[in-house]
Amino acid sequence: MPYLVQGAAIAPAPTTTTSSHSFRRLIILLTALALAVTLIALESPSATFGANGNHNRRANHGRMSEAQRVIRYAKTHLGARFRIGTEGHRYFDCSGLVYRVYAQAHLLRKIGGSRKLAAGYYRWFKSRGLVGRSHPRPGDLIWWTKHGRIEHMGIYVGGGRAISALTTGVRRHRLRTINVKFKAFGHVRLAR
Repeated sequence: MPYLVQGAAIAPAPTTTTSSHSFRRLIILLTALALAVTLIALESPSATFGANGNHNRRANHGRMSEAQRVIRYAKTHLGARFRIGTEGHRYFDCSGLVYRVYAQAHLLRKIGGSRKLAAGYYRWFKSRGLVGRSHPRPGDLIWWTKHGRIEHMGIYVGGGRAISALTTGVRRHRLRTINVKFKAFGHVRLAR
């Protein structure tokens, strides 16, 4: 057969060895990509779990009251260490723990919407008439004073107990067993 272009040659037909080799490389590449995505998903707690391995928040929020969510998230931080000015995941100060728990429960608007110091949260609640010395409910905030100044805060969990970030770490404790004086409860308007 004569060539249409002088000096042109016919390209050799691809061999099945070359195309099967390319196909294997493609399969290996896709498998490696799938494994990498799977490992990233497994290593990333935010993808399917909460900050400390909790199941998908959106799925669980539908079955829990707001107060139950607050208590649940507070309990996940038990044992975390204390560090002033921090709000998790491994270190907390008292107001940082409150902020983190309410943020995880998607309820920040119920406590002022932003990160505050313990005295700032107290002022926010007091200005709205939500401070009292009796009738706490789970999820409410608690403040303690030292020498008349707001010194500490935590989350009331029921049964005369609170969870707060003490200098010894995040602990569940009785309201009057820590080295500061009980001041008041901040009654958070939570669905219970």
